[in-house]
Amino acid sequence: MSLKRIIDVLAYKLIRGLFLIVGLIPEKLAEYMANGIGGIWYRVDRRHRDAALENMTIAFEGRMSPEEIRELSRKAFNHIALVPFEMGRSLRWSWQDVWDRFRLYGVHHLDAAHKKGKGVLVLTCHMGNWEFLPTSMAASGYQIAAVYRPLDFKPMDRLILEMRERFGCRMYPTKNAVKGIFEELGKGNCVGLLSDQNAPKRHQGVFVEMFGKKASAHNGIAQLALMTGAPVVPYFVARDGKLVRGEFGPEIPLVNTGDLEADIFTNTQNYSYAFEKMIQKFPEQWFWVHRRWKTRPLDEQEG
Repeated sequence: MSLKRIIDVLAYKLIRGLFLIVGLIPEKLAEYMANGIGGIWYRVDRRHRDAALENMTIAFEGRMSPEEIRELSRKAFNHIALVPFEMGRSLRWSWQDVWDRFRLYGVHHLDAAHKKGKGVLVLTCHMGNWEFLPTSMAASGYQIAAVYRPLDFKPMDRLILEMRERFGCRMYPTKNAVKGIFEELGKGNCVGLLSDQNAPKRHQGVFVEMFGKKASAHNGIAQLALMTGAPVVPYFVARDGKLVRGEFGPEIPLVNTGDLEADIFTNTQNYSYAFEKMIQKFPEQWFWVHRRWKTRPLDEQEG
C-alpha cells in the first residue's frame, strides 16, 4: 500500500470517527450549537453573507422588507450549519429510524409517472439537508439511483458516498454518468438529478427566468427527457419540525415540438419554475450561499 493510500485511509477513519462523535450530541443541543455556529459564520464570512443577501433580494424584493431578508439569510446559515450534526447522527440509523423520521408526500405523483414504464427522472435541489435525498427516495420503495459530483478530497468523498449508498441508492459520478442513467431508466428505475445551481459552461446551460431574473441553468435533464421520454417529477426534502419531509410534485409535462433548441429552453424553464415553487415552501432552507445568478448572458456583459 502506497504512503498516499495509507494517509487517505487514516484520514477517512478520522473523519468518520469525528462524524460519529458529532452524531452523539443530543438533538436539542446540536440545534443550539448549529445556531451558534451559523451566527458566527454569518458575521465573519462576508463573501457568502453577501451572496445570500444578493440572491434573496433578487428572489423576494417587493415581497419582503430588507429586515425580513436579513433575518431569512441568518436562518439559512443556521440550517446549513445543522447539516454535519444530522449527517453524523444518520451514520447510526437503521431502516426503522428512517421510517420514524421521514414523511413522504405526493408519492402518488411518482407512482403515476413510474407506471409509464420509462423510468423517472427526479428533479431535485439543495433544500434542507440535501444529503438525505438518497435515503428519502429509497424510502419510497422504488429502485433509485442518483448523479453526484465527486469531491476532490478523496477521504471525505468516500465517506459521503457511503452515506448516500447506505440505504440502496446507486450513485454515478457526473463524468460518464450518461450510460448509467440510460441503464437505470431502461430498467424502469428512478434517477435523482440535482440541477438548481449556476451552469458556468455555456454549452451545458441555457438562460431561463428564475425569480424574474435570467439565470444560467443546466440543460442536461431536458436533453435526457427529450431523448428517453422519461417523465420528470420534482422532489425536495426539508426539515419539518422534528421530522424530515420529502415531497414529490406533479409530473412536469414534456414539451416536444421537434425544435430541439426551443424544446430544451422551454422544458428547462419549466424546471426552473418548479424550483421556485420548492424554494417558496421552505425559503430559509435553500442553499442561498451559492451565487445562483453568477453567469450572465453575453449581451449583459457587452453592455
